[in-house]
Amino acid sequence: MRFTTSLYLTAFAISASIASLPAISSAQSNPSSNTNFVAQQPAPVFSDIAGNPYESYILEATKLGIVKGFPDGTFRPQQAVTREEAISMIVDALNTVVPINVNEQPTRSVRPYLDIKPSRWSAAKINWAQWNFSVLQAGSFTGNFRPTAPIKRNELVNVLRSAAQNLQLKLGKSSFLAPTQPPIEFTDVVGFDKQLTLQMSAYCGVASPLNAKGTRFAPNQPASRAFTAAAIVRTINCVKNAKK
Repeated sequence: MRFTTSLYLTAFAISASIASLPAISSAQSNPSSNTNFVAQQPAPVFSDIAGNPYESYILEATKLGIVKGFPDGTFRPQQAVTREEAISMIVDALNTVVPINVNEQPTRSVRPYLDIKPSRWSAAKINWAQWNFSVLQAGSFTGNFRPTAPIKRNELVNVLRSAAQNLQLKLGKSSFLAPTQPPIEFTDVVGFDKQLTLQMSAYCGVASPLNAKGTRFAPNQPASRAFTAAAIVRTINCVKNAKK
């Protein structure tokens, strides 16, 4: 069977609370702001990330305006990221490299998601990602996106692979994601996940072990805020450093 990115991402799963929305960046809460580069933010100070293996990436992601902390001064690194939050963060990250207009019209035929109303805060970015990544096509037989469902670790990495390829093309580079380091052979992945993690662990360590230690990737676990921030920053930096 031939696996495709669009088929694979139809497996996005189950529920998540929308309570984490306050942690979305200002650019995420205002989709029209994505027509220009996202301005860098002052370096934050969080009370709960000291010693976290992804601490430096969390700070870099926050400085770039991709994500922010909560009013109580925490980042909540282990909190799960929802599908709409992940897409919003990724689109904002791409916008730090090339200007993106999330309100542009699609250049190909797409099927709108039934559960994404135009008034939803994430609608413009979800639609833009669907048109540009070719990874969020319906495939879910219901035609729903399920925006508040948590995104799994393998799903996040799969989206980032397509986002990286898309960004490299926008920069006039090949879509080939050249390895930058030896791949990690995770002990808990098979089939598509094995191919995905071998490629993306070699691509600037975008696919990294669970909690950044050991040999488990935990593909079906929800992606945490810390891992998501790190994976996105690594992807963006890898694209920027890729040769033409």
